[in-house]
Amino acid sequence: MRALQRYTSIGLVTFVVGVILIEELHLGKGYIYLANQYDHEVIRNISVIRKDKIENIGIVVVLNSFEDEEKYQMALDTVRCYGRHFEYDVHIFHGKNEKKISEKCQQADFMFRRHCILSLKMSSISNTWLLFLDGDMGVINPNHLIEEYIPKDQNVQIVFYNRIMNHEVMAGSYLVRNSHWSRQFLMYWATFESQLPKSFHGSDNGAIHSVILRQGPLELKNKIDSCENNFWKVAKDYESLSTYEVCAHQLIKANRIPEIMILEKGRFSWARDGWLTNSVWSETDFIFHGWQKKRKDKLTFAMWHSPLIYDSPWNLTRCSKGVAYLNWRYKDSFIGSIIDVDRNILSTIENQKDSYSKQAKIVSKLQR
Repeated sequence: MRALQRYTSIGLVTFVVGVILIEELHLGKGYIYLANQYDHEVIRNISVIRKDKIENIGIVVVLNSFEDEEKYQMALDTVRCYGRHFEYDVHIFHGKNEKKISEKCQQADFMFRRHCILSLKMSSISNTWLLFLDGDMGVINPNHLIEEYIPKDQNVQIVFYNRIMNHEVMAGSYLVRNSHWSRQFLMYWATFESQLPKSFHGSDNGAIHSVILRQGPLELKNKIDSCENNFWKVAKDYESLSTYEVCAHQLIKANRIPEIMILEKGRFSWARDGWLTNSVWSETDFIFHGWQKKRKDKLTFAMWHSPLIYDSPWNLTRCSKGVAYLNWRYKDSFIGSIIDVDRNILSTIENQKDSYSKQAKIVSKLQR
């Protein structure tokens, strides 16, 4: 009898533990609940002042349709409010609602089509520099100015940055000078869709490496072909695509292209993936990437939690009346020190250095 009771108790405990584990693995409600806890709300003044306004700067977001705004509402609210406060023009284009543009931009993949739309729109925009942002990029800390990232070199037409999480040149955000060269570059990138290999090509993220290299000298052609034939055209997954990106990076580093600047990993760029630090931010952060409604509080790749107490939608009238800061209501538990957040980021960068070295060895062997 005692043995039966003991086995029954063990079975009951095992069942309960199993249910909890299954619930956490599939739904993670307990984890997500704890991750979103905070003690108090924090309101911070916007202390940075945009004084001289030497550069005429705008912000651009290109969405497929007006309905897509709902997917990125919090991110878009922060961008619109930031723009109004600092008097940066904010342009949000909806591809399907731009009939004349849509007729000229026929790319099947919207990731390419958005660069075509921007290329055609630039001639009607008065801004001399534009900060292009993915729809899911939001301003976590408005105490930064876009001017911090405008290059002093007058030859530079477009500025990219290297992502922290992998070996990609980031395709979803760039600073672009409103020039003839830039418009041609963006259109070339957009039409590169037709040259994609029949492989795991990575859409515009994979293509940008080839597009950049093809702005270099003609002598690079054989080396570009070698990278693409050996790695891009045979890529089957993110790992093998990464090998191509490393191959391309080596060529980019060895062959400077005056019109293109690529910022190194870390604190050199205006944005980063917020989920790298579980949405914890510090004073050094400016823009977070990854604020997609479908990934918020979901146990999936790039899951994120809101560092803001978000009232949907924001009161945007505050943004032009000197009280924009009232919209940025922070959860105290997501505010970290610069040292702690940077240590976390540096750890990821170090891991990526090891990965880069391994991929570089593969590239070296196959190109002998």
